[in-house]
Amino acid sequence: MPASKLSIVERQVDDVTILVLAGEMLLDDGDLVYGRRIDEVLAAGHVKILLDLADVTYIDSSSVGMLAATLKAARARHGDIRLLRVSSKGQRLLSLLRLKTLFEQFDDEAMALKSFQWRPSV
Repeated sequence: MPASKLSIVERQVDDVTILVLAGEMLLDDGDLVYGRRIDEVLAAGHVKILLDLADVTYIDSSSVGMLAATLKAARARHGDIRLLRVSSKGQRLLSLLRLKTLFEQFDDEAMALKSFQWRPSV
């Protein structure tokens, strides 16, 4: 099986899991890698998740659907997924699919982390 076009680096800041995504999120590749990682994080009891999308070069509509599905799973566990540094293309896709208001979005990591203290989940 060829290597995924999406890499994910995980780090922890207090009780927030930060997933730094890089590469492409595509149907049957990046969205599956992402979905598996979110499942692992949630299964470990980490329900506050910040996705850093600064290095995501491409995201297709199926992957946006996967983002929405994992957000629902996190919220079912009284957690949340928030987005950091979404590209202008990513912003347009979220708007086109009418999902832009579904996610809290930030350009600054410190502010995103503080948001979990102010509003633990939506």
